[in-house]
Amino acid sequence: MKFKNEKVVGYILLAIGVVMIFSSVFLAFNVFTGASAPPKLFNFSDVSFSVPQTGGASETVQIISGQDMSRIVSMVFWYLLMFFIMFAGGRIASLGVNLIREIRVEVKQ
Repeated sequence: MKFKNEKVVGYILLAIGVVMIFSSVFLAFNVFTGASAPPKLFNFSDVSFSVPQTGGASETVQIISGQDMSRIVSMVFWYLLMFFIMFAGGRIASLGVNLIREIRVEVKQ
C-alpha cells in the first residue's frame, strides 16, 4: 500500500510542477509580448539634466521618462519572479519523478 501511495503523491507533484512551469512561461510571454502589463512595483520620476545655453539660460534635457523606467524595472522583477516559479516547478516535478520511478536493487555475490 505504501508503494502505491508514493506513486500517487509522485504524480500529483509532477502535475503541480508542470503546471507551475507552463503557467510561469505563459505569464512571462504575455507580459513581454504586451498582451498584459506587469504589476507596477515602482514609481520613478523622470531622469533629466540641465544644459547651460549661451546668454545664461539653461535647457532641461530628458534622458528617460519615469514611466518607461518604472515599466522596465517592473518587467525585470516580473521576469525574475517567473524564473523563480519556473525553477521551483522544475524541482517539484523532479521530486515527483523520483517518487514515481521504481528503484530496483540487485545484489551480486
